[in-house]
Order: sequence, then C-alpha cells, then structure tokens
Amino acid sequence: MQINRKNTRKNIRAQIVADIQNEIYKNGSIGDKLPSESEYSKIYGVARSTVQKALSDLENLQLIERIQGKGSFIKYNQPKIDIINYKGFSDFASQIDNNPITKTLEKTVTNNHLYLKRLRGIKNSEEMIWLTLDESELDLSQYPGLDKYDFEDNSLYEVLRKKYSVFPSKADISANAIISNKNISNLFNAKEGIPLLQMEGDIYDSNDIVVEHVIVTYGEQANFKFVVGI
Repeated sequence: MQINRKNTRKNIRAQIVADIQNEIYKNGSIGDKLPSESEYSKIYGVARSTVQKALSDLENLQLIERIQGKGSFIKYNQPKIDIINYKGFSDFASQIDNNPITKTLEKTVTNNHLYLKRLRGIKNSEEMIWLTLDESELDLSQYPGLDKYDFEDNSLYEVLRKKYSVFPSKADISANAIISNKNISNLFNAKEGIPLLQMEGDIYDSNDIVVEHVIVTYGEQANFKFVVGI
C-alpha cells in the first residue's frame, strides 16, 4: 500500500489508528499484536525510521504498548477521552487523527436562556464514536444572538471567544456516578444499566463570571485520570 508522501508520519499514524478502531488486526482486541516495523515499512513503502516515529506517537497517546524484543500491541481499541476536557475536544480528536463531530439533540430558548443538548464524538474513516453528552445553559443577555448559531458547524467556545471576547478559563464541577438509562445507552450505543460518570457545574471566564452551566455525561471511553496533592 502506497500512501500520500506528504506528511507520511501523520498519515501512517492515522491509518494505524483507523485499523485498530475498525478491528483490522486479528480480533481488534486489547493485547493483539500489530505488524512489525519492517512489515509496516513494506506496507507503506517508507523508511523504517518513519514507522518508528508514527508508532512512538501512538505509544505516547497510550493507544499501543511497545515491548522491546517483542513488538507493538494494542493497549486501547477505542479512544479514551480525559474527563474535564472542556477546552480541548477538537485538539483531542486531532491528536488521534480523527475528526470532531457534534450532533445537536435539542436547542431551545426559555426566559432568555439558551439550552443546548449535544452529542459529541469523533469520526474516523469508517465510523462515528460518540464520547460525551453535553448539556449547556447560557444567559442570552450576556450573549445576544448566540441562539442563531448552528453548533454542529460552529464550536461554542470559539464563538464565545471571537464574537463576545469571552474566554472560558475555570471550571467548578462536581462528579456523580449514574446508571445509563435506555435513552443514554442508545445514544452511546452501549448496554443499558452500566455505570457512567456525569459532571455538573459552572464554567467561568477570566473575570470569574459564569459563562455557562454544564452537565456532561461521559460514555464508556472516559479516562479517569486525577492529579492530587498528598
């Protein structure tokens, strides 16, 4: 297989990610072995050093594990999104060479407050993977005209930054475990009755003014990573 010679490291990385997600390798299971560096070099018609760099990128993203003398193995066969990831969803998707996607489930205005309910995920060459269910409430007296935007095509925070000069910078959030009901399970294409994490609270700008109230429900791909002082 010959791929685009331009930016081959990124293209190889993207193809390997897509193959892992689409279960090209064996059963697509965690622990399955990937082709060797020399095999990838032949498949893509590039130098082995280019393959090594692409695999190193995937190891840094914790999608694969490389064991010296044994090869590379699938560590995760689905993307893992870090919780409390309010500012970097698009960056996260870019890192794993997928496209961020948003589906608006509800958009209403009540008492001059905009309510948004959006399903957010990523898309690779074969499928869509939904990662979070986001509910947002914003005061339109602070953001007149915000309800006119299509937030499937526009990033909410990008609009706030460019149109209203508002820069979300701090989150005051609480975490709760919930049991997925039929509706949530259908949205995430997951089993009903499984435990999921839900975060709720307020997002503030640099002047400590509330930007929005949020409820974010994470699907099974949530990565529970905390840094605490002891």
